Amino acid sequence: FRADGKVSTKADVYSYGILLLEVFARRKPSDEHFDGDFTLRQWVAEAFPLAISDVINGHLLKQNNCEIFRNELLLMIMETGLFCSRKAPTERIDMKE
Repeated sequence: FRADGKVSTKADVYSYGILLLEVFARRKPSDEHFDGDFTLRQWVAEAFPLAISDVINGHLLKQNNCEIFRNELLLMIMETGLFCSRKAPTERIDMKE
């Protein structure tokens, strides 16, 4: 939903982006860590890409033979979450993307 209560695909894209960030960071936008102007999206954006391992849930970063592939995949997922959750709807990626 948009701030005015209307449904739009851009609002759906935003929700999807925030959901990706929530799932892979295991944090909710309502966590006490995020207060005032500091948001889940801002936290992830500040860590992206160099310190993203500080944000992504540690269980997802377990070391094994697929570590490099897994980390690249997680980076792409978090980047998608950031693109989808941009503040301005016109800056968000399209559903088709």
